[in-house]
Amino acid sequence: MTRERRRASHGDEPGPGATGPASDGAGRHVDPDALAEDAVAVVARWLTEAHSSETPTERRSTDRMRAIIADPGGIGFTMRFVDRVARHRQDVLAAEQLVRLVTDRDLPGFLGPMDRLMLQAGARLAPALPRLVMSLARRRLRQLVGHMVVDAAPGPMHDHLSRRRADGYAMNVNLLGEAVLGEGEASRRFERTLELIRDPAVDYVSVKVSAIASQLNMWAFDHTLERIKDRLRALYRAAAAAPTEAGRTTFVNLDMEEHRDLEVTLRAFMELLDEPDLKGLEAGIVLQAYLPDAFGALQRITAWAGARSSTGGGDVKVRLVKGANLGMERVDAAMHGWVQAPYGTKAEVDANYKRCVDWALRPIHARSVRIGLASHNLFDVAWAHLLAEARGVADRVEFEMLQGMAPSQARVVRAEAGGLLLYTPIVGRDDFDVAVSYLFRRLEENSSEENFLHHLFTLRPGTPDFEEQAGCFRAAVAGRWKVGDLPRREAEVPPKGGGRFRNQPDGDPTLPATRRRLDALAAREFEPVRTTLTSTIDGIDAEVATARAAQAEWAARGASERCEVLRRVADELVARHDDLLLAM
Repeated sequence: MTRERRRASHGDEPGPGATGPASDGAGRHVDPDALAEDAVAVVARWLTEAHSSETPTERRSTDRMRAIIADPGGIGFTMRFVDRVARHRQDVLAAEQLVRLVTDRDLPGFLGPMDRLMLQAGARLAPALPRLVMSLARRRLRQLVGHMVVDAAPGPMHDHLSRRRADGYAMNVNLLGEAVLGEGEASRRFERTLELIRDPAVDYVSVKVSAIASQLNMWAFDHTLERIKDRLRALYRAAAAAPTEAGRTTFVNLDMEEHRDLEVTLRAFMELLDEPDLKGLEAGIVLQAYLPDAFGALQRITAWAGARSSTGGGDVKVRLVKGANLGMERVDAAMHGWVQAPYGTKAEVDANYKRCVDWALRPIHARSVRIGLASHNLFDVAWAHLLAEARGVADRVEFEMLQGMAPSQARVVRAEAGGLLLYTPIVGRDDFDVAVSYLFRRLEENSSEENFLHHLFTLRPGTPDFEEQAGCFRAAVAGRWKVGDLPRREAEVPPKGGGRFRNQPDGDPTLPATRRRLDALAAREFEPVRTTLTSTIDGIDAEVATARAAQAEWAARGASERCEVLRRVADELVARHDDLLLAM
C-alpha cells in the first residue's frame, strides 16, 4: 500500500477536507504552525523562571551534569565507572577495575576535589580491602544518582512518593530491569510488579512485557502472545481488584523498548482489555516516535479505543516518547542485515513526534485516547500545551518528565499545565546493577549534541544555543506531515554488497508478511529428496576418490571462477529458501 493510499484511507491527514492541518476535527480552526512562535516565547519565559527558582541542591546537580558534558572525557569516564566498577557483583573484580580506571589515565577535570581524593584513595586500598572500598564506591554512586533512581524498599519508596505528591506531582513507578533471560528471573520480576500493583501507596505502575516473560520468540508469535497475555492478565486483574489510597484502581502502563516487541505488545494490550472482566479497566501503552510505525500504531489504538469506549469500555492512554534504545536497534539491524527500524535522523524523529501530537490532540481523537506527552524538550511541551488549550482538550493530555532530571523546569511546567507526572524508576539495594542501563541511556541523552537534554543545562533565552534549538523545533513542526510513516523494513531494501561479500539478510519475524509466509509453509506438505547413504568400504573409497579428483579440478578454475560458482550456489540456496526451512 502506498503512503498516499494509506493516508487517504484514514482521512485525517492534511488536505482540502475539514480535518486538514488548520482544523481540529470538531469545527474549530486552529493553526498548529502559527502556535510554534508562541511556543518559543513560552519556552523563553519558562527557562527564565526555572533558572531563578533553582534550589542550591538542584544547582549543584545541574552544575555537575554541565561539567560532565563540557569535559571531553567526562561521559566516557562516568560510563566506564558505572559499567565496569559499579555493576560488578564480585568485589574483587570490581576493585581491579577501579584500580585500572584510576591509574590508566588522568582523572577527568569535572571531578571535584573530594571525589578525586576518594577515587585515588580507593584505588590504593582496593587490592587489600576490596569489600570495604566497593561498598563505599557504590554508596557514593547511589548518593550521586539518588535523585534519579529511588530505593525500592517499601519505607524509602513510600516516603519518596509522599513527598513528591505533597509537592503536587503524580508518580509513575517503574521497577528497573532489562529483558530477562531466564524464567526464574522473569517470575521474580513478575511477583515484584504484582506487589507494587497491590501496594495502596502506588497508583501507577509501568512494566515491559520483556521484563516479566523470558525468551520472547517472534518466530512463534501466537505462542509468545499467549504467554505474554497470561502474565499481563494477572497484572490487570490485580490492578482492577486493588484500590489505592485515593480509592482508584492502579493504572498499569505497558512500556516497550525494542522494535520487535511493538506488535506483540499492541496485540496483547488490545486483546486483553477487550476481555469482559477487563472491559472497564483504564490502562495505557507507550509508543516511541523514533519508529515510523508509531503513527500507524497510534491510529490503530485510537480506532480500537473508540469502539471500546462506545460499548462502555474504560479510558485508554497512550504515552508518547521519542525512544531511547537507538544503539541497540542499530546493533540488532547490523547483526541481521536489516535496515534499522528507527528513523535515520533526529530531525525525522522530532517531526514524527509532532505529527503524533497534532493528530492525537484533535477532539475527535482525544475523546477516545488520553495522551501522556513524555518529553524534556520544552519546545515540544509548550507547543502541545498551547495546542491542547486551543483545541479544548487540555483535560485529555498529561505532561510527563523523568524523576530527578531538570527539576526546576519540571516545577515550572507543572505550575502552568496544572500537574505533572514523574516517571520514577525504583531499584532494590541489592539489584543496583540493573540500574546501569537506565543510567547509560540518561548519559547518552545528555552527551549527544542532537538531543535537547544536552543543551538544557546551559540553555538561556537569546543565546545562539537557544536560537539553534528553536530553529530545530520550527523545522520539525513544519515537516511533521512530510516525514515517512511506513515501517522502514517494509519501505526500504538493505543495500547490496556490490563486489564485497554480504550475507543474505535474515528473515524478520516482526514483519507480518514474514509471519504469513511462515504460516503458509507450516501448512504445506513437503517430501524432501532422500540421499542413499554409502555404507560399504568400497563405496566410501569411491566417494573419497571422486572428492580427490574434484579437488584438482576445483583448484584449476582460479579464484574468480570459484567465486562465481559460489555466488551461483548462494543464489540457488536463496531460491530454495522455503524448501530448506521445511527440510529443517
